[in-house]
Amino acid sequence: MQIDVNLNIQYSAPKEVWTKIDDVYKAMPYWSGDEKQTGKWLGDDIALSASVEPGGIQITGEMPEDIWNKWYAGLKNRLTKALGYEIGEPEQGYGFKYWKPFRKKYADIKSIDKEKIVFQDYSMFYWEQFDRVERDITAKPPYFVFQSSLIEIWLSFEESGAGAKRKMKENFRDFHKQLNHLGIRSLDLS
Repeated sequence: MQIDVNLNIQYSAPKEVWTKIDDVYKAMPYWSGDEKQTGKWLGDDIALSASVEPGGIQITGEMPEDIWNKWYAGLKNRLTKALGYEIGEPEQGYGFKYWKPFRKKYADIKSIDKEKIVFQDYSMFYWEQFDRVERDITAKPPYFVFQSSLIEIWLSFEESGAGAKRKMKENFRDFHKQLNHLGIRSLDLS
């Protein structure tokens, strides 16, 4: 059977995550990699390799279907345990974990609606991705942080020039009102 799947592990994962992934690879049946080349499995009618792509870890090659079904389930299970979040195919709804928080500025918001927030660089985040929202108007700079186990966005409010402090507070309060209007509640850490 011809294999070509992607897993929801992003290329930006830190080194310690890649070490865990390599350990899982080496523990899988048919492992044939070495220290210079990881993600390679060989056997009778088996030739699989893993690579890191923008769409996640890609596994390609050949493996008999009956072996693949068990092997692939085992790989996803072991990776899930090692990395601490559910591993699967993004096409089937498995979300990517972003290892570093996104840092955004209020001034860079392009649009906000009931589903998402879009920034000037066209990065887009859906409200459903987050299960916690916090805010602190007394921080320097003031911020909102949107979080879940997979993603975190820090939205800071920064102004300069005459009246900067007043403008910053106005923007913060206006943004808070927008979120409330959308039904998005935040915990005040001030």
